[in-house]
This record gives sequence, structure tokens and C-alpha cells, in this order.
Amino acid sequence: MIFETDPEYPPSLKEIHDNPAVIHVRGRFEPRDRWAVAIVGSRRSTSYGREQAERFAFGLASRGVTIVSGLARGVDAAAHRGALKAGGRTIAVLASGLANIYPPEHLDLAEEVASAGVVLTEAPLDGPPLAELFPLRNRIISGLSLAVLVVEAAE
Repeated sequence: MIFETDPEYPPSLKEIHDNPAVIHVRGRFEPRDRWAVAIVGSRRSTSYGREQAERFAFGLASRGVTIVSGLARGVDAAAHRGALKAGGRTIAVLASGLANIYPPEHLDLAEEVASAGVVLTEAPLDGPPLAELFPLRNRIISGLSLAVLVVEAAE
């Protein structure tokens, strides 16, 4: 648990509107995480979209950029996997608690992300993935990132 007043709290999160007062974290933030790009997009992406998300993440992570995404199905998972394949850092922002990884089939991916970066949430430890938490999660994703790359999204 990291409070907004703690030195480990990401400085960029302090700059967003309605920043979380506390975040729950697995893994560790590093100074190089200030050079982060979010890669997000459709959960129902095409194979081409997933390939492109992974390719962009791999290329950026290979050059020292931290990849931020939401651990969702589709583009998000591909982005995390691309960063991991490059041996880079990645940050997953959840809309559920750390003890309630969503989607459940990404439990192993969350473990990999935590070992090579950070998994974080503002939800309670066992909080469920409620629909209203996803837009709140998105503000954290953008707040941690210098830029956001959207790969395949619905109109």
C-alpha cells in the first residue's frame, strides 16, 4: 500500500485530476518508469491488432520505455507480453483488487508483470471488477504515461 504522501508514490499520478489517495502495489516502481507509454485498445481485437500492440511494446521496451496497460484481454495483454519478451518493464493497472485478478485467465501474466514491473490498483485488496472502476483505472493508466497509443478501439 502506497499513500499519496509516500516517497514511492509515482510523481506523475499526483498531477492527475482526482488522483488516488492510496494505491495497492505488487512489484516496485523505478525512476525509469517516468519514461512510460500506455498501449491500450479493444478487448475484442483482431489478431493483427494484437500483433501490432505486441510489436510496438517490444520495440519501445527494447529502448528503455516502460509499457503501461490494463491487463485486459486483447490489446492490453499483447502490450504487456511484448514488453516482457523484450526484457523490459511493464505496469498493469487493474480495475479490481490485487487478490482478485481480472480477467482470471491473466493470473500468470499478472505474476510475470509484477516480477518485471508493477501491478497496481486503487481498489480494495479483494475488490471485484466493477464496470464503474474501468474508467477510473483509465485515468491512472494515462496519468502514469507520457503518451497513449490506442490500437483498435470501437467508435
